[in-house]
Amino acid sequence: MKIIGFNRVELVVAEDQINAAVEQFNALLGTHLPDPHPIEGHPVLSATDFDGHIELVAPVNGEGPFGAKLAQHGPGQIGPLVSEGADIDEARAWLAERGLRIRFEYDSSQGNADERKSHVHQLVLDPEQWFGFNVTLMRRATPDR
Repeated sequence: MKIIGFNRVELVVAEDQINAAVEQFNALLGTHLPDPHPIEGHPVLSATDFDGHIELVAPVNGEGPFGAKLAQHGPGQIGPLVSEGADIDEARAWLAERGLRIRFEYDSSQGNADERKSHVHQLVLDPEQWFGFNVTLMRRATPDR
């Protein structure tokens, strides 16, 4: 499995703060986060700057795993650490050969118009096998990859 490199870290913010967080990160840290958009079928808002290696995520109505993380630990939570691989099928096979579990699989081509623009396919791994860390392997389909 060829790993291209570290892609991004996901930072969890409250739903009522994500717009202000996008504005502040862009203005003060030079990121280029877009307006947050919903993730179809999941209670999540997302704003991703692949070049800035950051994604802000917010649980909608405090629901889902990100909502649980905020409720349990409060603001300032770090979500998944995302590494980019060259081939998602090769990554899936590599994980299976090692007995590493995929907890969730996400294909943005199956989502709404905003999601489809990102062209990502992600394998979210089981934190029990990663020392409690949330680790994701992804493949981004872009013209240069």
